[in-house]
Amino acid sequence: MPDVVRIDAEYTWRGFRAVVMENRHLRALFLPELGGKLWSLIDKRHDREVLWHNPRMLPRSAPYGAAYDDWFSGGWDELFPNDAPTAYSGEAYPDHGEWWSMPFEWHVSRDATSCSLHLQRNGVVTNTSVMRTITLDADACVLQIAYTLTNHSYKPLDYLWKLHPAMQISASSRIDMPATQVLLDAGFRDRFGADVATVQWPFAHTSHGIVDMRVVPDAAVRSCDFYYGIDLRAGWCALTDTMHRCGAGLVFDPHIFRSVWVFGAYGGWRDLYVAILEPCTGYPYRLEEAVHAGTASRIAAGDTLQTAVHLVLYDDVSGVSHIGWDGRVTPA
Repeated sequence: MPDVVRIDAEYTWRGFRAVVMENRHLRALFLPELGGKLWSLIDKRHDREVLWHNPRMLPRSAPYGAAYDDWFSGGWDELFPNDAPTAYSGEAYPDHGEWWSMPFEWHVSRDATSCSLHLQRNGVVTNTSVMRTITLDADACVLQIAYTLTNHSYKPLDYLWKLHPAMQISASSRIDMPATQVLLDAGFRDRFGADVATVQWPFAHTSHGIVDMRVVPDAAVRSCDFYYGIDLRAGWCALTDTMHRCGAGLVFDPHIFRSVWVFGAYGGWRDLYVAILEPCTGYPYRLEEAVHAGTASRIAAGDTLQTAVHLVLYDDVSGVSHIGWDGRVTPA
């Protein structure tokens, strides 16, 4: 029997329009009205939900400018052109940017061997547009995401653009990425000590001893990590369930997404237990500080940026040393 791929655009989920893409390996559910959010990603081979869902908060429509954390339901959002709310370049930039709370226009396409969801919207504060095209092939464990970002303004735009997939974790989870250095955000150093600002990946030598940042702690530790993996040797990051030997990873252009942020809420932030692996075009999370440090990104007036990200599901490994664009994983 030939492999089959399906896309269903005549679907609702809790009152929101939803688009479902599916083949024999995975099932993905998108909510175009909620920032184009990827809400659910099922690894059908292991009957496993990859993405985390806030147990106290279902997705709901947020007013533009809302406080992101108070609407954080989980799944995969995307943030642009900032993280922390700020007044920058004469404009008020909303918390976590202008995409996540806004509806996207959308349509679908398909052929005999693949299907695609096309999501588009214009900026609110910024004179920009983004087109996001997600494609699933019939016999693939990979969601291919192609982006076209255009600055329609007469002046250049400084920005942070961040992928924000909230992922299911357990005490058997492992984080891998090809960073060489890690910058620890000053407000989130519970496991490292307040005097530690920069460490080498993956072993952080601290006054508390050596912390292996690849290992996800149990929620009972009541801590919260937030750090930036920089000086990437390649463009990928991954989270693996070592007990069941399966996981999910992102592959991206490290010249575009030049850092991987990790937000690990291990019971120490709102009593939640989740890890967010966040490839980003710069750091730190305050846009004005990134611009001042020269670590933000800039798109010139009238320019268009095209790039791609692949979301890969894999199994039969308990750690990752590389993920290729073709979805092949090299075990650690």
